[in-house]
Amino acid sequence: MRLIGLLTAAATAFATVPPLLMAADLETITVIGSRTERPLKEIAATIDIIDTQQIEKELARDIADLVRFEPGVTVSGTGSRYGLSGFNIRGVGGNRVLTLVDGVRVAEEFSFGPFLSARRDFVDIDSLATAEIARGPISSLWGSDALGGVVAFNTLSPRDLLREKRFYSGYKLGYSSADHSSVGTVTIAGDAGQVSSMVLLTLRNGQETENNANGGPEYGAERTSPDQQDTKARNVTAKLDWNIADNQSLIVTLESFKNEMDTKILSDYGIYSRGTLINSREAADERDRSRATLRYQLNQVFPWLESAALTAYWQESESYQSLIESRSPPPYLFNQSRDRISSFEQTVVGANAQLSSVFLSSNTTHTITYGLDYYETSNESVRDGGTVDAAGNPVREFTPLPTRDFPKTDVENIAFFIQDEIELLDGRLLLSPGARYDRNKATTAPDSLYFRGNPGVATPIDFDESEVSLKFGAVYQLNSALSIVGRYSEGFRAPPFDDVNLGFTNVLGGYKTISAPNLTSETSESFELGLRFSGSNVEASLAVFTNDYDDFIASAGSGHCPTSYQQFGCIDPEDGFLVFQSENISQVTIDGAELRFSMKLDSIGVPTLSVRGAIAYAKGDDKDTDEPINTVQPLTGVIGLSYRSNNDVWGGDLIWTGVQAKDASDISGSALYATSGYGILDLMGEFSFNQALSINFGVFNLTDKSYIRWADSPGIGRDAAQRFTQPGVNYSVGIKYEL
Repeated sequence: MRLIGLLTAAATAFATVPPLLMAADLETITVIGSRTERPLKEIAATIDIIDTQQIEKELARDIADLVRFEPGVTVSGTGSRYGLSGFNIRGVGGNRVLTLVDGVRVAEEFSFGPFLSARRDFVDIDSLATAEIARGPISSLWGSDALGGVVAFNTLSPRDLLREKRFYSGYKLGYSSADHSSVGTVTIAGDAGQVSSMVLLTLRNGQETENNANGGPEYGAERTSPDQQDTKARNVTAKLDWNIADNQSLIVTLESFKNEMDTKILSDYGIYSRGTLINSREAADERDRSRATLRYQLNQVFPWLESAALTAYWQESESYQSLIESRSPPPYLFNQSRDRISSFEQTVVGANAQLSSVFLSSNTTHTITYGLDYYETSNESVRDGGTVDAAGNPVREFTPLPTRDFPKTDVENIAFFIQDEIELLDGRLLLSPGARYDRNKATTAPDSLYFRGNPGVATPIDFDESEVSLKFGAVYQLNSALSIVGRYSEGFRAPPFDDVNLGFTNVLGGYKTISAPNLTSETSESFELGLRFSGSNVEASLAVFTNDYDDFIASAGSGHCPTSYQQFGCIDPEDGFLVFQSENISQVTIDGAELRFSMKLDSIGVPTLSVRGAIAYAKGDDKDTDEPINTVQPLTGVIGLSYRSNNDVWGGDLIWTGVQAKDASDISGSALYATSGYGILDLMGEFSFNQALSINFGVFNLTDKSYIRWADSPGIGRDAAQRFTQPGVNYSVGIKYEL
């Protein structure tokens, strides 16, 4: 009934859209929606595709800029020492959104306490050919963690660059005033007959992202200016593509990413932590990711086998975070020096085999995709540090160091999947049932470092979890212009290894975290209905959805008090310690609607102009508490006017983004800052001097609006809210030269 109500309301809105409206190009090819190459118009799912031309036109610096004009998808992290977080899709984020680079999983997020937050910003967007974003659960194709959706990054290949040429070289320079960052990218590609190759190098340097706050104190929690930060990043991508024969190819990919951030946390200067005065804090943080992938592609082998792809990969990711702190304990007469070093490492080794077979009959075509997916992750975390007084003598710590927050853990996943894309009625009806079986097995290896640092912790357990995920999609062409789309899809996330066996005891502080051996998988069910209209100059798309999530895990790492201890005020009566534990608690429902359109003005005599826009609405409720879901973003709309000259030499885009306020009635609890509504205007332009040399430029937040995004509200805490405002009026420029 909820879905029907949403569809009725959304269809009414759809009917009011002018008949010239046109959505994103429905002929664009996607892989993420079906694991096979199909145009968007044949996929029973809502998928966004952002290509390298759009990235350059919008002068995107990072993954947050990548989706700034994509309502319903956000990336948070403004004002944080740790940088950007992962993606939030339709109100679900973190490790509940699967992120892939060339089919390889990006390392998971892991946070514990105030000094460790390993996030997922491991991708340099200058290396991308496309970014595909699938909205809603899609575990039937991609397995665990695809609970809220999938973001798939596809890096550039020699074929993307050469395009029938023997040699290519490209040089890009860019600058952004928002963070005073400069970027340079060099790309070289060549074709030697059967073998083509490429190498890409990107270097970035910048500072903290500016905000648009009024003046305030220089130090302390009331500071309104961003904390001072220097950033450096380096990314190298190399590929070799060997065409063994007309129907065979072998692709080797090597990738290395490194990001360094040095931060003076001036907003912490002069604050008190457990009665101790913090004189200063300086952080040095690094993120590293290295990857090697080998992919073998075989096409048209047998009459019953259309294609086969075999992939093997290795990837190692590490977040290293160091903090040096000057502090003065009561009675504040002498200083101490304290350092904290935290690291989280995840290595993934995997392989998959995907086959596709096509069977024809008199009035039906079956494209069956099936295969095996195997990977194993090795995970470990270490916290270390110490405190010395002014004379250099060691000071006793609250907890033993070094230690681990969870035991070393290997997680093995094996999965089998199958999908049948059935074309009926001369191609007017496309059905796509699918299923996937996943088995996750975690094996722990607790060592002396873990037990010594967590006295009294329970012995870690191994666990084994399996899940079957189903989906059924349908696209029916009502006539040559109008089609209706429907989809049922399931998602799941296996119990995270760090939630099951998270162990920590602070004897002097009087609190502890305990393991959660009874955790079960988070699951979701999604129903989606949509309409798509496509004509010679006209396209529009509408989708309404309802997602039901069960057994959401509240994490001990974020301070969850388990239900069994709430009657004691979260105190363990046996030892008097405050208790934190991960727990399956929530039943969550998120409903919403999304509309996309653009309009070419050829029919009214202005062929150089077009209008494009999108709007996203969602509402979420916790069925256990009848409280709203704070991760759901406010109503957001984007509309833009585009101009392209007749000779395609120059053009420009004027884009307005409007976001509704997030008032207290739509916020669970009182700890989060209620953000105001806002509208901002961005202007972007491009000019081609010749076929080799071009320039892109943009002026953002033209009206110098001061605003805070709702996605950044959880990071504010007790700090001054104005420090989390977005940049005022700022500009970016990019120059590209190709041979």
